Amino acid sequence: MPDQRRQIVREYHFERDLRTLIRDAKEADEFVEAAEFVLARDPEIGLRIAPDSDVWVLPMAPVRGVQISLYYTFDESTVWLISIAKL
Repeated sequence: MPDQRRQIVREYHFERDLRTLIRDAKEADEFVEAAEFVLARDPEIGLRIAPDSDVWVLPMAPVRGVQISLYYTFDESTVWLISIAKL
């Protein structure tokens, strides 16, 4: 069976939130690349934010000692990264 990968789309709010957390663009992109890799292959690895919600959350590694969560939604072909925030 071929490796099914979804396209990753970073929404405007996600990019803005990411740059607020990590100012250096290269460092910010590297921080998110592992999550993009995993979500493109298995977006159900995260947790729904509510039982019937289309929005999911993926806990991320801490940034400067603060826990981070990535919020996203997906369909059969695409994962949309909606937001990334401190908890």
